[in-house]
Amino acid sequence: MSTSELIVDDTSQTRRIYDDLRRSIITGVYSEGQKLPEARLAELLGVSRLPVREALTLLEFDGIVTAQPRRSAVVQSWDRTAVEELFDVRIGLEPLAARLAAARIRQGADSAPLEAALSNSQAAIASRDPLRIAETNADLHGAIVELAGNTLLTQLMRAILARMAWLFFITTERDAAEQLDDHRHLISAITSGDERLAEYAMLSHTEAGRIPTLRILAELRRTNDA
Repeated sequence: MSTSELIVDDTSQTRRIYDDLRRSIITGVYSEGQKLPEARLAELLGVSRLPVREALTLLEFDGIVTAQPRRSAVVQSWDRTAVEELFDVRIGLEPLAARLAAARIRQGADSAPLEAALSNSQAAIASRDPLRIAETNADLHGAIVELAGNTLLTQLMRAILARMAWLFFITTERDAAEQLDDHRHLISAITSGDERLAEYAMLSHTEAGRIPTLRILAELRRTNDA
């Protein structure tokens, strides 16, 4: 499951605008706390206001912007609470996804999507493109959720995956090679078909990222405030 998967046709104008705005927010073209007026965005993108409004609604569902009636949407901000909440929810859901995925592997499901996601992540690291690295890392987690085969879990994880890609981009100074090795271990645990091993691997992988993420975010905030 891609971080940009939507309940709209892949070729729709709303989808294209969503992707453009999401990537612009992730990369800082639109900064945290910045207003996103529909009319101005429509003018910049050369479209009507309706698909912009629809795209902003999807971004709000993902927790990337907030919107109020008759007011401009505003880009969400990252602080310690936002990071802690994201990790807490991930800890609750992703080990379940890994366990269910391992169970399906044991029952004969194809592990190819996981191997492909891992390969894409490795290629992204080689490219040294921070956005590509962030998105393929989130997509790898999405592939695990997809393999789990639980519709409700897939729905719950969609907004989480979108925010994960954003946070991964912000914290790209983390050791990419180390993370890749960790992902290899995680995928190996899942493809072994051992449910408990997969669950534990995901739990430890996710929790291991909390402190480095908070540290990098704090350093960025101190730099910006200086």
